[in-house]
Amino acid sequence: MEGNMKENKHFKTIGLIMFAILIPVIVSGFLFVLFGHERKAVKVTVAVPHNKFVRNFDTNYYSDWLRKKTGYDIEFVTISESYEEEYLSTMLRAGEGRADAVLLPGDKHYIDRNIMTSFANDGLIEDLTDRAVPGTRIKLVLDEAEGADSLNEEFGGRLFFVPRIDTGKKQRNMQVLWINIGWLKKLSMQVPETTGDLKEVLTAFRDMDPNGNGKHDEIPLISNNTDDPYCSCYFLLNAFSYVDPTKDRIIGDSEKDFEEGLKYCRNLYEEGLLSDSCNDYSIKQVRELVNAPDDLVGAFTSKSITDIVYLNCQDVLARFIQVPPLKGPAGEQNAVALDNEIFIGGFIPANAKHKDEAFNLMEFMLSEEGSLISGFGEENTDWRNAVNGELSGYGTKARITTLNYLTGKIQNKNYMGTGPMYLPDEFSDAVCWNGGNNIVEYLDARAVRTYEQFFRDEKLYAGAGNNKNTMPGLREKDIEAYIFYDRRE
Repeated sequence: MEGNMKENKHFKTIGLIMFAILIPVIVSGFLFVLFGHERKAVKVTVAVPHNKFVRNFDTNYYSDWLRKKTGYDIEFVTISESYEEEYLSTMLRAGEGRADAVLLPGDKHYIDRNIMTSFANDGLIEDLTDRAVPGTRIKLVLDEAEGADSLNEEFGGRLFFVPRIDTGKKQRNMQVLWINIGWLKKLSMQVPETTGDLKEVLTAFRDMDPNGNGKHDEIPLISNNTDDPYCSCYFLLNAFSYVDPTKDRIIGDSEKDFEEGLKYCRNLYEEGLLSDSCNDYSIKQVRELVNAPDDLVGAFTSKSITDIVYLNCQDVLARFIQVPPLKGPAGEQNAVALDNEIFIGGFIPANAKHKDEAFNLMEFMLSEEGSLISGFGEENTDWRNAVNGELSGYGTKARITTLNYLTGKIQNKNYMGTGPMYLPDEFSDAVCWNGGNNIVEYLDARAVRTYEQFFRDEKLYAGAGNNKNTMPGLREKDIEAYIFYDRRE
């Protein structure tokens, strides 16, 4: 009897030990089944364009910030370079889950707007209208940013695209004339102030070998007609009449003033002072010529200097200086101001697998913190809050002081102009100049400060009683035919 009791006690002890061992295992297994799926982050796939200035989207500081904010496992796929339209068309028509979100660069030339509109009209892009409710960041941006609603104006109030918006003053200048200060110095000439001065300068550029290579290979004034800011003739015509190609308007004392401007442009073209391939150059060719080490170009027009000059060509950035709007024979001196330019920052494919998560991701990108990262990089490493006494490039109180200027560098802090962003002027116009003469923000701010005094207030010409003649319709084809029809043949 005593032996049986000892044996039972022994088995009881073993049982208790086994029970003590098994309980944690059972509980752990139960918890794994119950909660394991919550620990596994949702995988969100984001399609992005190739960007030579972004080292790696997957390991980017901005990507890590978004992962922490959302809790998602964000993975990036690259849109095939030079085949963007074909890639997106295939992706949007493929099976579910090829991409949950598509981020686009702030460049309207990347994908033609008409193509994006056709994608939306074909039902290939998710309608976000019901998601953009009061309280969401995108709703705030659409209500607050002037012109933001124009992003989706083709769709009768429906919302398909998430915006990328910078409302700063640097967006206001439609066109600036940039001239080769190195050539001016070599020829002992001043920055031109009138149309007569400019012709004299361009003639010297043509005849006096300012690049010093012993060849007549200089292009005094280059132009391109793919987009208004690059068409140098619009800048020249504004010295004769107010010409706003963005609104197809000509405002002047008489049509004769405008005709005089056309004759002036024609004369420059006939004398070889305005490039004879104006209608043939692509924007890429213009950029290659301006950035060529041979120093071939005397002047060009663009909105920002970096629309033409490559950011990594610091010597070329330092080579050009802005020219104020020219004064014409009758004293006209005009500049064209643009409305806020709204870009497509991103969209959600209709065949996305994780639409809610994609929308939430872009909400964070539109937030103030996300937009500051998108614009300037990591706080207290690449930028900091400005202190009292620091001034912006516009001479106003600064909000942002750059510590590590990212633009034009291969870096891994943000997406260098890609994706949704809302940067109001309280930030973009309040960046402290760090003293570098080839810092883009400083160059563009200096141009704006020169040009904004010549922006034409069209309100003065609206309604009855004005003493100006408004000639609707710019007749662009007639302008091109008049100026560039080659009578020399």
